Amino acid sequence: MCLLKASEIPEGEGVAGQIGLVFVAVRKSEGAISVLENVCTHMGCHTAWNSKEQIWDCPCHGSRYHADGTVLRGPAPLPLPHLDFHVEGDEIVLD
Repeated sequence: MCLLKASEIPEGEGVAGQIGLVFVAVRKSEGAISVLENVCTHMGCHTAWNSKEQIWDCPCHGSRYHADGTVLRGPAPLPLPHLDFHVEGDEIVLD
């Protein structure tokens, strides 16, 4: 099982990782954490956080997503899905 710790995500940044078998895109903004499924809705590649532009980039075909997972530029047809989670101690756990 892969673990992601809330304290390891820098404020204002995003981290691509894995929780269990699920690929996730996790972002911390103003102390709040959001967790997205990190599978591009175009062809299933994994996105990477672009610190300079504060967006998620898909390296396969150029799709770009806002920090909240909405599509900024296609060919991705749908946003990155939000995942339900909670924090236990410092560990991010999917519900």
